[in-house]
Amino acid sequence: MWIFIWFILSAILLGATLWSLQILLRQKTAWEKFAKAKNFTFTRGTFMGPAEMLGVIGDYKLKFFAAEREGGDVRSRRMLMAMEVDLGEGIFNGMMFGTKQMLPFMQAVEGLKPYKFDLPAWKEEFFAFVWNEEAVKAYMTNERLESFVALLGTKNADVIVVCNETQIIVRLETADPMVDADKIDKIVKRTTGLIDKIRVSKEERQRLNAISV
Repeated sequence: MWIFIWFILSAILLGATLWSLQILLRQKTAWEKFAKAKNFTFTRGTFMGPAEMLGVIGDYKLKFFAAEREGGDVRSRRMLMAMEVDLGEGIFNGMMFGTKQMLPFMQAVEGLKPYKFDLPAWKEEFFAFVWNEEAVKAYMTNERLESFVALLGTKNADVIVVCNETQIIVRLETADPMVDADKIDKIVKRTTGLIDKIRVSKEERQRLNAISV
């Protein structure tokens, strides 16, 4: 009886391992294909380890990598795929928006305080922390807020958006292993397109930073 149970458990574990390996290999193939198409740097990693890629598209620096989500104990740790988009120009100091999973990090940032948007587009499951409320009010049009909402509402992803006077950084973490190069391209285009809508001119940035001091 115990031998039979051991055999079943071993078969389940072996099957799960082979399935995970198959997904990992598919991911590496897709990432390498995308990297070649976009002239990104691609690092395959070890045989059983995650890959990584980084590069530049237009004004944006992008990085794809594996991220570990800490849980209450070792058993609740999760491996996720992360995409980080970095625009080397900012808005003002400072704003941070995120989904629920990003809340502990945002709460730990000193100097920022919770902020509620009194607009229909903002959802209860989204969170905002800001430095200067007057600067936020002067900056946030309905169109820009809708773009932030769209970023935070990215399907099957936990998202954080960090804005200060020098950078806009968007990070998406997802359980989706990203095994389709075309889908990765669509995600990148959607994300950078939404960031384009929240950018400001040099003159507006100067005016907003004068308010946020």
